[in-house]
Amino acid sequence: MLDILKLMPSEHFGEIIIDSLIKNNKFYPTRNSEEEIIKYTLTDVNDTTGTLRIEMTFETGQRGFIIRELRRIKVKDNEFIIVYSVINGAPIAFGQSELITYRLKRGQLTKTKQSLLPSNIGLADFVKPNTPDSVIEKYSGYSNHSYDLTYSGDNICYVLYESFDSFGIDKSWLLGNKIQFIFERREFKRGSPSFSEE
Repeated sequence: MLDILKLMPSEHFGEIIIDSLIKNNKFYPTRNSEEEIIKYTLTDVNDTTGTLRIEMTFETGQRGFIIRELRRIKVKDNEFIIVYSVINGAPIAFGQSELITYRLKRGQLTKTKQSLLPSNIGLADFVKPNTPDSVIEKYSGYSNHSYDLTYSGDNICYVLYESFDSFGIDKSWLLGNKIQFIFERREFKRGSPSFSEE
């Protein structure tokens, strides 16, 4: 996975010096000050599952974060799909800001003409048909949703992160809290919403 990280276009990583991040598993930008210390951490590097994560956090108390994820999915010998994702925000409110797919063939990385995963997916995909707008609006105030490329298993999941129980919100309109995307025959097949067993 580290070899793939080195192949990725540098514009995905801004101020991060990838070689330094790989060497130390962390990176501190030169623009840090006493008031704001940003730290990038390399985590979840797993060549077996084809996953890698870079987390940006603050060591000075701010709660904002940026998570960059990579996922490698085998198409056939010497050919892979690479999915790149960025999620940013704060623990209470975050969202997907980038989702890009690449094809890796014989060491050459090429961006796909179209994203292989849908970007027009959201809260409405997790609720039953004819759910009242008032319910969807209430759900949206207590939930976030995004792709999780390092989700357990061989699939990529679009996940609904919700705190409905903590606020006594009726969950009966939900169809599930995850939608799995299974890669078959060079494309992702979308599953139906289901509830995570984790």
